[in-house]
Amino acid sequence: MGTVMLIVHAIISVVLIYLSLKQMGKFAELGGAFGSGSMNTIFGREKGLDAEGKLTVLFGILFFVSSILTAFFISR
Repeated sequence: MGTVMLIVHAIISVVLIYLSLKQMGKFAELGGAFGSGSMNTIFGREKGLDAEGKLTVLFGILFFVSSILTAFFISR
C-alpha cells in the first residue's frame, strides 16, 4: 500500500506543479513577481477563482491529504 500511495502522491505533485506554473503565466508582468500582477484592476480585485484556480486549490488539498496518508502507510 505504501508503494501505491507514493505513486499517487508523485502524480498529484506533478499535476500541482504544472497547474501552479501554468497560472504564473497569467500574472507574468512585473507586478506579478511580487504577488499582485493583473489581479488588481481599476475597479478592484477580481472576484472568485476561474476553473484553473479551483483545480489548483483541489490538487493542493489532495496533496496535503496524500502527504499525511503516505506518511501513515510508510510508517506501518
